[in-house]
Amino acid sequence: MKFKSGNRWKSSSGKIRYRKWRTGVFQLNKGRKGLSRYYVCEKCGKKRKTTRTLHAHHIFSWDKYPNKRYTIKNGVVLCKWCHDGFHYKYKFEALEKPELLAEWIGKSKNKNILDYINRNNNNE
Repeated sequence: MKFKSGNRWKSSSGKIRYRKWRTGVFQLNKGRKGLSRYYVCEKCGKKRKTTRTLHAHHIFSWDKYPNKRYTIKNGVVLCKWCHDGFHYKYKFEALEKPELLAEWIGKSKNKNILDYINRNNNNE
């Protein structure tokens, strides 16, 4: 995985923490959804053996919620197409409203995300 240059990665420890978070999100997904064999997109259900076309997406925004940045449960796995579609539809509004992700995925599809949002919206 390549990192884009910029001020997000001020130190190598930030990269290491991000990689650890990303790996944790994928492992959690694999255990819950993929029966320990596949990584699965939360929206469309695409199964992949590698993470090449999958993205780890923060439920609570990286910029707006720095205290939740590296919490593994603050991540979901989306395929590249669903991830791009989410940001195309909601743009910057998604930074302020994490519940839009549950709306995008479908509330009936993933109860874990909605539960996490409801538990943590009060703890901002």
